[in-house]
Amino acid sequence: MSPTALLIYRFVVILIGLALTPILFHNFYRLPKSKKTYGSYPTLSVIIPARNEQKNLPLLLQDLQRQSVMPYEIICVDDDSTDATAEVAKKHGAEVVFLKDKPVGWMGKTWACQNGANTATGELLLFLDADVRLGKDALQRLLEQHANCGCTVSVQLYHKTEKAYEQFSLLFNLVQVAANGATLAAPLNVGLYGPVILISRADYELIGGHESVKNQLVEDMALARRLKKAGLTYRLFMGDQELSYRMYSGGFRDLFQGWIKNTAAGAAQTSAKVFWMVFFWIGSLTSVPIQIIRYAGEKNIPWVLVFSLLYFVWVYLLRLLSKKIGHFSFWAILFYPILIFVFLLIFLISLLKKVLGLKVIWKGRCITADK
Repeated sequence: MSPTALLIYRFVVILIGLALTPILFHNFYRLPKSKKTYGSYPTLSVIIPARNEQKNLPLLLQDLQRQSVMPYEIICVDDDSTDATAEVAKKHGAEVVFLKDKPVGWMGKTWACQNGANTATGELLLFLDADVRLGKDALQRLLEQHANCGCTVSVQLYHKTEKAYEQFSLLFNLVQVAANGATLAAPLNVGLYGPVILISRADYELIGGHESVKNQLVEDMALARRLKKAGLTYRLFMGDQELSYRMYSGGFRDLFQGWIKNTAAGAAQTSAKVFWMVFFWIGSLTSVPIQIIRYAGEKNIPWVLVFSLLYFVWVYLLRLLSKKIGHFSFWAILFYPILIFVFLLIFLISLLKKVLGLKVIWKGRCITADK
């Protein structure tokens, strides 16, 4: 291929990625604010699967105690923790379910969620991860939307960050939202968002609960498939300051292992159309800094300036998108090639583990990645 043809090819890839941005991220459907029009709701059981969550649990449990609409019961499932998870849960008034010796064939989270559901007595089941944070009207907003749509409700939470390494989650969050098709003009809703799932007991039992997806690494997408198979609908929303989380607060290793666990398995369940759109979007992001380095090495200043302009277009777009999904640093976005490098590294490791069926380490457990 001639140098001119190569240049045109690179340029086309970049322009395709830019053009796909408003398609992939057409609209961030926020969970509506509470209108407070309902007098009463079905009884709500909050179920928190927790393994070594003594630091996160107090924050969530305090939030639950300050809700404008109080849950009927709060159940914390202690999944064989080695820290003070159970003691913290009891101290804050939660009912604790103790689990030991996870059965073969179950993932830790699915085992914990199913046991929590078996213990719960409410008409509605709300599964919350321990790192979720809730404003005072969060439960009321969830209940209102469940009443409005009469179906399962799930929320992609607003991602709060505090430390520098947490910036590496930006691209994973954006790809997760795009791959689910939840922000498209015609949402695809490929899967649920695991940290917040509100489902009626009747629907949960109809699809077989978490037992029906017991061996799935990405159980939220698997549950969505079960709902579709049963002819049941669900609605996806984006969170805000009232519905947020701080992912992987335990350090970079925590973040690294967490995204390795989820990335390739999630990509494998994405629709082909959206997968290729995301592929070109990431390709465009990656290509721009590479071309700047290439033409700088050739001392071709005009093309360095052209691709530098495209680079700042991407910085601007990433800045706009980042504000929709969480609190991310401008400086991390300005030097986004570092984020791209870590993203691609984790994706390749995750893909390798999935293809070869290698072990994935998560919360002190060895998990075999699905082939």
